[in-house]
Amino acid sequence: MVENVNTKDKHGHTPLIEAAKTGDAETIRDLLNRGADMEARSEKGKTALHYAAANGKAAAIKTLLEAGAEVDPRDIEWHTPLMLAANYGCNECVETLLTAGADPLAKMKLGNTALTYAEANGHPDTLDLITKAQRAKAGNA
Repeated sequence: MVENVNTKDKHGHTPLIEAAKTGDAETIRDLLNRGADMEARSEKGKTALHYAAANGKAAAIKTLLEAGAEVDPRDIEWHTPLMLAANYGCNECVETLLTAGADPLAKMKLGNTALTYAEANGHPDTLDLITKAQRAKAGNA
């Protein structure tokens, strides 16, 4: 068992980030109950939510969001978790993030969006989910 739940390794990864990468929702809940900082950042500025999204771990995403994680944190390159989920074509992750209020129109510094990643990596179902969310958001603006 980890004594200090916010200890970071050489990459800035905390036990919570490691649990998010593997999708271990039970460990995530345990770490949060023991005071883990869900907004702690790795050396690349990624939170546990970024890692859960990049690894297609929808249960971890749900657990973090239910615990109050910020839905659209930016890493040092301005990636949001939604962009990472779209990049890897995890539709359940994309749907979970969008339902929680992730911004489908968010842009990186160079203008890439979640839609850009879904399209570039050949994820047509993900592309459809994001396109619908973008239209809905644009219609409500």
